[in-house]
Amino acid sequence: MKLSAPAAQFASLYDGTPKLIAVGACAGLEAGAMPLRLLRLVRHDGGYLLLSEGAGAAEGEALRPLAIPPAAVQALWSCDEAARRDAERLLDWWEEAGGQGSAPPQATGDASTVLHGLLTQALAEIDGLHRRNAGLQRTLSTLREEWGRSVRLPPEAVELLDALRLSPPRLVFATPRPVGALAVPLRHGRNPAGAAEIVQRLPAGARGLAGLDLHLDQAPRGSGVLAVVLTGVETGETIAEWALSFGDLRSGWLPLRLPTASTRMDRLLDLRIGATGVVTEAPRLSLAQAGLLDEYAVAPPARAVGQPAMLALRLWGGLPGLEYGPAAHLASRPAPDRMVWPLNEPVLSQLRKGRDFEATFPWFGLLRGGRVLLHPLHGVVTAALIPLDEVPGAVAVRARAVIDDPRCRAPIACKLVAAPPSVTVDEAEREEGVLASSGWMVLEEPRRPLDLTAVLAAPWSGPMALHLFTDIPDRGHALYGRTIFSDFEVEIDSQTAWAHPPALPVSEEIAATP
Repeated sequence: MKLSAPAAQFASLYDGTPKLIAVGACAGLEAGAMPLRLLRLVRHDGGYLLLSEGAGAAEGEALRPLAIPPAAVQALWSCDEAARRDAERLLDWWEEAGGQGSAPPQATGDASTVLHGLLTQALAEIDGLHRRNAGLQRTLSTLREEWGRSVRLPPEAVELLDALRLSPPRLVFATPRPVGALAVPLRHGRNPAGAAEIVQRLPAGARGLAGLDLHLDQAPRGSGVLAVVLTGVETGETIAEWALSFGDLRSGWLPLRLPTASTRMDRLLDLRIGATGVVTEAPRLSLAQAGLLDEYAVAPPARAVGQPAMLALRLWGGLPGLEYGPAAHLASRPAPDRMVWPLNEPVLSQLRKGRDFEATFPWFGLLRGGRVLLHPLHGVVTAALIPLDEVPGAVAVRARAVIDDPRCRAPIACKLVAAPPSVTVDEAEREEGVLASSGWMVLEEPRRPLDLTAVLAAPWSGPMALHLFTDIPDRGHALYGRTIFSDFEVEIDSQTAWAHPPALPVSEEIAATP
């Protein structure tokens, strides 16, 4: 079979647009009636010509032969006996050129019959997609469970599985507690010239950025607008911009969110902040010590307790391109009602012993990767303490415990307790005056992790202490009972954590630009 197409239409036969090929003089289905490109097969010069609906071959236009079947063809439509024979010849050529089983289904009858068949096919594809997605989720769950029992997962695989489970937005960077303030340069409405702006380089790239928090040391007075612009340094393009009325601002954390987690690849980001007002007192942004991150010091230069300063801020990350859905209490805002704060090594470095003991082997310490060693000892309950200076709206605390040494044959009991800083270790063990406790849970065998969760009765904001306990239930010696706590995280309630509702960019199209 000789099959050709006009040179001007040749490339369009192989794009991803769904197509329907009508064979013969089929009527009743016009181009644009449905989201399919309509092609017609006509006889031409002893062979066949494939034309787009409404476009023919111009006189003298070059023709290109087809050696590979067109892409994304949903069906062949033949409406009479003569067309049926031509369609069968086309199907034979399709099987020969594209391989066994590559030909699309053949539809016959009038236009309504064809549309009914295409609708049935589309619904079947959607149903199959749902089944495949459900099978993928079951496979991922089974894979995680099996790997968790038999081998140690590399961190990259754990992050991938967490992303596939679409976990809540996670805190990727946070400055220490604010220790100073910096007034935002105010550009007066009657004299807009001569005012500068605050420029803060962000210690994270754009990909996966879901939003940020700024801390207002003092809310402004009067009328005006606080303008915040996020730009890419390499490209100079605006990624997102927020315009916030002075009347809506209050002291505390100000959440600025993107409609979806960013898919951009900008590696260097600048946050530019200015204000415009008339007869006002400008807002003051809190400062934190930059420490070793002096390359992220704020401009114009400022100092916090004698050291280079940066703006007090938090950065939230998620799966690029994912919209995390509205919060229940803010239906029109794309900020989730729960967010997760993973406790990283700088936070865990404040770890200290809850009780002091002497042993001939290492029984306590902070290990690489944010893991805490708390080996149980004979006849005593070992304890460790992680102080948290500021917790915004915590509703749950989680950790994972595992017996690290495969030679251990004794069960190990462990417990996670969240408590105010004033609660002593003994009171935390007895669960007196605490905020939440996971209760005693037993590790039955080595290398099989156990998730510990302490759920608070009400959101908690302020300082908190996390107490870790291990014990030997059978009062044995628990040789090789090396117990490791890891994957510490605090779940945060958005309604309690921030004094302001989440603010969206002025133009969502800017933030959505890839």
